[in-house]
Amino acid sequence: MELDEFKERWGAARKEAPDQQGHTRKAIDRIIRSNTGSLGELKGKSAFWNRVGGWNSALMILLAIGYLVWQYYRGVGGYTLSAKLPLVAVLVGFALFSRWAYSRQEEIFTENTDASSKEALRKILSDFRSYYRFTNLVFLFISPVAFYAVFAVFLTGSGLSVTAVILASTALTGISFLLRYWYYRAVYFKRIKVMESNLRELEDTPGF
Repeated sequence: MELDEFKERWGAARKEAPDQQGHTRKAIDRIIRSNTGSLGELKGKSAFWNRVGGWNSALMILLAIGYLVWQYYRGVGGYTLSAKLPLVAVLVGFALFSRWAYSRQEEIFTENTDASSKEALRKILSDFRSYYRFTNLVFLFISPVAFYAVFAVFLTGSGLSVTAVILASTALTGISFLLRYWYYRAVYFKRIKVMESNLRELEDTPGF
């Protein structure tokens, strides 16, 4: 009797195993397709902003340097120009960091493209979180200074007081952060959350 029961259980297990494997394979295929789509979209968006960021950075540097050259040919004294050099250096530094930030963002979604690898997904998600926190922190400190430099360099003689310039620079920094957060939430965070959910499913999938 015990032998007959064992045979019945073994037969049932053999019949059930292919169904479970098929279900697991379908789930994995769905996860991989979802990750591939998310990575493709994030890579495309990042490549677009990398190109735009490169143009903007180059334009900012050319404007800053061109302004100094123009002032020099206008006969502006050397002391006046030298006083503006630190502000121009801030603008150039801001442009270069912005260029790096856009380039780094594209690299994150290009370096690891294996949508089926848990290790690759963990690295992408970890790198993106670190990148977002780091760039936010840097922009928080340099954006007000960069906005101030724009006012001080290009709007000389506008009659704005130092207090007004500082307030305007702070307000523009706040607005730029809100726009950045809104855009990342609408475009990046939504897809990142999908990838995080897919990663948890892969980790919970037996034998994968």
